[in-house]
Amino acid sequence: LQTDGYSAYNAAVHATRIGCWAHARRLWVKCLPKGVSSADSKAIQAFEAVEKIFDAEKRFVNVPLEQIGNERRETLKPLFDEYWNILAGISPVGGSGIDKAVTYSINQKEYLGNVLLDNRIELTNNLAERAIKPFVIGRKNWLFSDTDKGADASARCYSIIESAKLNGLNVFAYLSHLLTELPKLGDVPDTEQIDKLLPWSDELPEFCK
Repeated sequence: LQTDGYSAYNAAVHATRIGCWAHARRLWVKCLPKGVSSADSKAIQAFEAVEKIFDAEKRFVNVPLEQIGNERRETLKPLFDEYWNILAGISPVGGSGIDKAVTYSINQKEYLGNVLLDNRIELTNNLAERAIKPFVIGRKNWLFSDTDKGADASARCYSIIESAKLNGLNVFAYLSHLLTELPKLGDVPDTEQIDKLLPWSDELPEFCK
């Protein structure tokens, strides 16, 4: 299970935890000094070490798993070690941005290293975060769902929209189709009628696709 560093996952999930290098990287970005060279800044050195990891990973994007073999592990492991060595030489001021960046990575060291357990595992959980972003943004709207019925209606709408996306549909066109056709079916449409309108139905009009 690949997640950010939220500690509750440790107690709630019975699975091998995988860390996210993007979260580690973001903390370094926040504390990069301006007008300073890497020779004079441990923060820049740590950031550049993470960048090397991401640059090396690009070699394996879209490469069939069976062709990667042990090459990915052999390429990334020394870069991971380089990063940990840099962190070992940093003595940050408590509460500083650098302190937060170092502490995050050290606390996540095992999970960040677990990225190498399997070539199917990516460096980050960005894909999952992008998928849930609409819900994160929507939370401000859900505050105004002051009844169970209203919240249920919102959840149904989001479910329909996300299902349409996963089935490669034009979401606006599909919703327009639903809002046009559903009223024609009366108050209690049967299963066969509903099946024809589902996002994976072969009977959807071309303009929905």
